Amino acid sequence: MIETVRARLTLWYVSVLAAALVVVAVLIYVLFARAMYARVDEAVVAGVQIAITSLANDLQEGQDHADAARSTVSELSSTRQMVAIYDGSGRMLAEGGRDNDLELTLPALSTIPENDVLFQSVYEVDDDDRHRLGMRRVSLEGAADYVVVLGSAMETLDTELAALRRNLAYIVPIALVGAGFGGWFLARRSLSRVVSMADRARQIGGENLSERLPVARLYQQ
Repeated sequence: MIETVRARLTLWYVSVLAAALVVVAVLIYVLFARAMYARVDEAVVAGVQIAITSLANDLQEGQDHADAARSTVSELSSTRQMVAIYDGSGRMLAEGGRDNDLELTLPALSTIPENDVLFQSVYEVDDDDRHRLGMRRVSLEGAADYVVVLGSAMETLDTELAALRRNLAYIVPIALVGAGFGGWFLARRSLSRVVSMADRARQIGGENLSERLPVARLYQQ
């Protein structure tokens, strides 16, 4: 009977703690992921604006639209950042930094805003690597319309999120095992007086009916 009560108390304690740990772990992951995604989007927006400024400066220096696009792409593209510039009809003028496995297709031009950035997350063809793309149409004074596309690789962020998931998957069970031992110890300690009284009650027989069970003093005078 006592062992059953002890097991139930331990199970209840571990169950409550498990629910709390799962909720906390999910919140940690969601909040961290949101913060990281927001940081990536902010960087993409900033990159798009820098590309637009660079393109406008190159045009003001007298370069034609194709040379200006190539100059901007050459300046801003890298292994971690893809830049592509299209003309107003969707024809590519220049691109750089795009992985060979990444297929880039513009959506309908009418869906690309002029005063904001349209985001897309795309996967490489033969890999799970993701890229975060930002697209914006722009009309530069005295020049044709353009579509500026900037992409940021998500491999580092996805690796960090996967590591966080693994760490949480390890931490939660370990914490529950520790909580189980702790709960069993606390239940055993809290029921120790009940166990003592039960043992004493079993010892009282026909020859020692005058004995009484010990009653713990709850209050000090």
